Amino acid sequence: MWVVVDEDLELHVEACAYLAGLRGAGRAFNTEKTYAGRIALYLSYCHGHGVDWSCPSLPQLMAMRACAA
Repeated sequence: MWVVVDEDLELHVEACAYLAGLRGAGRAFNTEKTYAGRIALYLSYCHGHGVDWSCPSLPQLMAMRACAA
């Protein structure tokens, strides 16, 4: 089972719920593993750049994508 934790090593409730949904839907282990890592990267980027992870603007998403490229 994969989970996502924040900087205080607390579970990120929404991210963990999403991963549990993948697990409950019978998705492959590697799908859950891949999504967990990508979600953690997204949340880390948002935290580091002052972006509200739950409602980023299009320019914020484009900046994140450019940073990851």
